[in-house]
Amino acid sequence: MRLKSSSSANCICCLACGEPCTIGWEVLRDYADNFVSIPDYVAAKGMRILGNPMEDDPKVISGESGAATLGFAAELMENESLDWLREQLQITADSQILCFSTEGDTDKENYRRIVWDGLHPSF
Repeated sequence: MRLKSSSSANCICCLACGEPCTIGWEVLRDYADNFVSIPDYVAAKGMRILGNPMEDDPKVISGESGAATLGFAAELMENESLDWLREQLQITADSQILCFSTEGDTDKENYRRIVWDGLHPSF
């Protein structure tokens, strides 16, 4: 396990811990093949995508930690500098990725700053 130093100035407040929960790690280390760490703009991108769906997709109001998975999937597919990771994970345009959002807009002010005002832009 490689720990990452954390910053308290992180939009994903409760996840800015720098190390995994030791209880969860006991399960995850034996069953997960990969882990990633993402910057704030990736979680913010997930929030914007979920809140502004294309065509007939339903709108989902999701907070930062809930939207992080979709933000990561979108970044992985759109960012050419991540080609190596996409290949390592064997993810293609035909892959089906299941994302869970376990959080709504628990911090309504921060949600609005990110989704409405463009905090943590992804461009």
